[in-house]
Amino acid sequence: MSAPSGPIRTKANVLHGLRAVLHEEGFTEVVTPVARRANLGPGRRVPAGLHEGRYLRAMIGPALRVNVSTDLPRVYEIGPCFRPEPPDALHAAEFTMLDLYAAHLGFEDLIDLAWRLVGPHLPSYAPERLSIADHVHDEFGIDLRTEPIGDLHPRMAARIGAAAGEPFRDVLGRYIALELEADTTGRAVFLTDYPTGGDEPCARLAHGTTAVLERFELIVDGIELVHGYTDETDRTAFTDRAKAVGLYDDEQQLALDAVEAGAVPADTAGLGIGIERLCAASAGPRDITPFLQSSQF
Repeated sequence: MSAPSGPIRTKANVLHGLRAVLHEEGFTEVVTPVARRANLGPGRRVPAGLHEGRYLRAMIGPALRVNVSTDLPRVYEIGPCFRPEPPDALHAAEFTMLDLYAAHLGFEDLIDLAWRLVGPHLPSYAPERLSIADHVHDEFGIDLRTEPIGDLHPRMAARIGAAAGEPFRDVLGRYIALELEADTTGRAVFLTDYPTGGDEPCARLAHGTTAVLERFELIVDGIELVHGYTDETDRTAFTDRAKAVGLYDDEQQLALDAVEAGAVPADTAGLGIGIERLCAASAGPRDITPFLQSSQF
């Protein structure tokens, strides 16, 4: 049985609109391998029975980042990703992502670009901003711009009833989901100024701050649609933060090696958009299922 034409047309129109904006912004579409050599650890990639063994990518970067060069300062890819997690209305085993990287693109310009990409598909929303650093200061009295994280971990864990010993990376993610994302019903909110210690260690430490990253997520009606960040240019700082949360892997090392060799500029910014989620937000339902691939075989 074929899929209904409505969702197919919606997805086609969304993809056409995204490509049109990126073309106007000087981006070049590229293709990176869907099957990767690196096994990133238990539960992170689906094995594929190809020559010498491969793993289906769970995300597009950083293989995309190594395509950035003097000749190609802005690149993007739209393609399938795979995650070994139970499917539900907002998650699928196979889904579509748009990822992009651009050299010398500032954080505020990256946020502007994100809205230029998705805003035309969300005409009933006006973008808002919420600083997580400001929220932490108001709720816990810790100024992440001038102070270290300090005792934020146990206090935040206690606020949401987290189990003793739950890593800060997980506590922070759940706290943001429960305390901030859940309050975005009917709204489009850019969450900015993420604390260090979360699940995006490659993000750059904001200039002049102690524990604030140049990272954002766009939450629309409680659903994450876009994430973005400027890349940390200090290799030691990046590797230390990534290793501290168990997210330093072979592919990131290859990208950093390319930067160190001068093949890729250190000053890059990237963002990702969940295509089916954008389609669902555009059409109304909180369900990506109608916008997945045509009938499965």
